[in-house]
Amino acid sequence: MTEGSIEPIKPEQLAAESRVFVGYLSQFGLPTENIIATTEERAVIAANLPSFLSTLTPETKKDARYLSKFVGATAIGLFDAALNYVWNEVVLCLRKKSSIYGIDLFFDAAVGGKNREAYKSEDDLAGLKDTVLLDTCRKLELISDIVYIKLDNILTMRNELAASHPNVESIGGFELLGWLQTCVKEVLQDQPSESAIKIRALVDNLKTRNDVIDATSLTRIQLELKNLSPAHINNLLMTSFGMFVDPVSGQVLRKNIAEIAPTIWQYSSDSSRCRVGVVIDGYRTNLHQEKLERGVEYLKLVGGLMYETLPVRIIALEKLAEDLEDAHQGRDNYYHEPGIMNDILQYFRTSTDIPKEVLPRLVRTVLRCRLGRGLSYRNGVSPSGLPLYDRFLTLLDDDGVVECIASFFKPDLNSKLRISICQAHMSSILSSLENIVISERLKQALQYLSRDVKNAYKANARHEFRELMQPILQWPIEE
Repeated sequence: MTEGSIEPIKPEQLAAESRVFVGYLSQFGLPTENIIATTEERAVIAANLPSFLSTLTPETKKDARYLSKFVGATAIGLFDAALNYVWNEVVLCLRKKSSIYGIDLFFDAAVGGKNREAYKSEDDLAGLKDTVLLDTCRKLELISDIVYIKLDNILTMRNELAASHPNVESIGGFELLGWLQTCVKEVLQDQPSESAIKIRALVDNLKTRNDVIDATSLTRIQLELKNLSPAHINNLLMTSFGMFVDPVSGQVLRKNIAEIAPTIWQYSSDSSRCRVGVVIDGYRTNLHQEKLERGVEYLKLVGGLMYETLPVRIIALEKLAEDLEDAHQGRDNYYHEPGIMNDILQYFRTSTDIPKEVLPRLVRTVLRCRLGRGLSYRNGVSPSGLPLYDRFLTLLDDDGVVECIASFFKPDLNSKLRISICQAHMSSILSSLENIVISERLKQALQYLSRDVKNAYKANARHEFRELMQPILQWPIEE
């Protein structure tokens, strides 16, 4: 058929019969297979779409141009285009949600390595792939795990059924309506909860406040924080942390965050706390020195240094153990030791927080300070440091107790056990360890040393003690 003989068709005929439109395309020699949905599938949409649209509020439909395009595309039979219109609106909505708690935080979670520097404002959200946008929204709990699974499936189908692929018939009418319902009801209509609005108000007030929060306001804020849902308190943790480390944040803002941060940290989930540690490690990797310093400062003020990544904790604790040893051997050690020991204790709350790689060094150094120098003044031990050393020892598990016993027979500590003042300290140490140990064999070993503290320094030369410890401690003990 020549171009001059093309028959004109009316718009309503496009929606009436698929064969009319197919015939129209064939006149131009254009592809006709798998271009538009069948009349039957379009009829499914036509019959059920009005019911769905009637459930939407006038506010939802007022500016919903994507819905108008969806209706037009499905009427023609271009189901893949209809899906694309809805998905594009979902992406725009998720981008808007991503800035609710701070755009820097979102990019910290979404982008790693050197590329992070390229992402600064909301305009840069367009540079993220849809799958990255989805995944980051889930990680920051801007969408639930269930909604994430649904949207991920829709994204997969949208990519597989793009207009460039000859498979439009793979989309059924009911299936397309289901995807529309998910996108509209669970994303596009999802309004911030009352808690989210309160969080946003709190964040805005913190940013604009010119004075430090007074005691009355702080108490009220702390009570409100206690009642937030886990998802919201976790998001607030990441937001407040992001503001605290931001180089442009002023002193008043950082002071006010410091006031509420311990409460936020207390009620946050362990996974969110770990996420803070991972973000800080990212600053270290990407050489963001100012953010790194402020991030570590944040962990210190909330008592969360144990959430630093393992390699960082090992390095930090090795350095602190060395500093403690130097302080113990230097002048005025009674005054210098407690501050360092306090820094060490900030890295753990339980035995599982103590990296096994640095456990022997820590145990040996702490025992040296706890046994003291054998002097009569203050019994040779820092008065302020003594309770800190005892707190450390009570955190040990059975592996830590084994390290204690092994340390007693290393030259630097063993020589102290010959001094009467140090022997009295050893008796207290053994008693504390016996209270926490689980292994019956270890308990018997501690009792063996306690029965004859004066001669405990040479217990390793006795057959019965070596036999008692043989399954859990190798002889001779390495330096």
